[in-house]
Amino acid sequence: MSKKVRKVIGLLIAVFLSACLFLSPLYMTKSYAADPYTALSKATRKYNGHDYSGEYNPLYYYLNYQDLRDAFGTDGNKLIEHYVVFGKKEKRVANKPIGDSTEFVVPTGKENMVIIPKTLHGNGGMTADQEVQARSIAKQIADGINKTATDKVKDIEKVAYAAGIVRAYCDLGTYTTSGQMYRTAYGVFIGGEYSCAGSTRALGLILDYLGITWVHVNANAWDDQWCQVIADGQEGYGDAIKATAAYGKHPNQGGDAKSAISYSKIRSKFDVATQKPRQTD
Repeated sequence: MSKKVRKVIGLLIAVFLSACLFLSPLYMTKSYAADPYTALSKATRKYNGHDYSGEYNPLYYYLNYQDLRDAFGTDGNKLIEHYVVFGKKEKRVANKPIGDSTEFVVPTGKENMVIIPKTLHGNGGMTADQEVQARSIAKQIADGINKTATDKVKDIEKVAYAAGIVRAYCDLGTYTTSGQMYRTAYGVFIGGEYSCAGSTRALGLILDYLGITWVHVNANAWDDQWCQVIADGQEGYGDAIKATAAYGKHPNQGGDAKSAISYSKIRSKFDVATQKPRQTD
């Protein structure tokens, strides 16, 4: 290779590296813009030249009021304008979260967020002894998943795998909407009977031990039920009856069924031994 050619190649490399350094902030800005949670955390606290940082936090203001979320979305400029012009007079709280104990605010993975209510999960009517036994099995499953999952396994894949395990337990039992156990995790894991309510609660117990936040959708309703989850920092769902999980909304809520991750697709990433349910007397 001639000296002239090496010089040209060296020049091209230098130009390329310079371009990377120049463009990297642009990519960072693009990523930042696509993350509304971060955008609100860093949105302006100034209006007409005055800094309201001592009394105003745009993220808290957004979280605290549903009407502002509906009216302005994550537009930081509109939020600060509303606070100064109307919010202060209305004695709205903007310097601390007042709804944090009742709601989760989660990025959807797109350019918006979803508000997920925090709920206390009912156990479907299990006795204290039944709950101890059901939780014991759920913890064994969760421990097995965490033990065999690599760092590359995503939370949503753990949800899908857990949903598949619950489905396997269901298949060993009988579907019913009558009796004492069909709405419970105990019925799924041990009693040999299940419903969408019981399978959702069984999956939920596993998610508890996986450290994945979930909400029981349509609890105590005669309707399809599943776990709405917060997985990998965004909204998702886990459906034990269908043995699937995915980011976004459940297909029953308009989500794309084609995006679902099935147990069969990701089972090769895990090696979890499950305990065969024992039948009651």
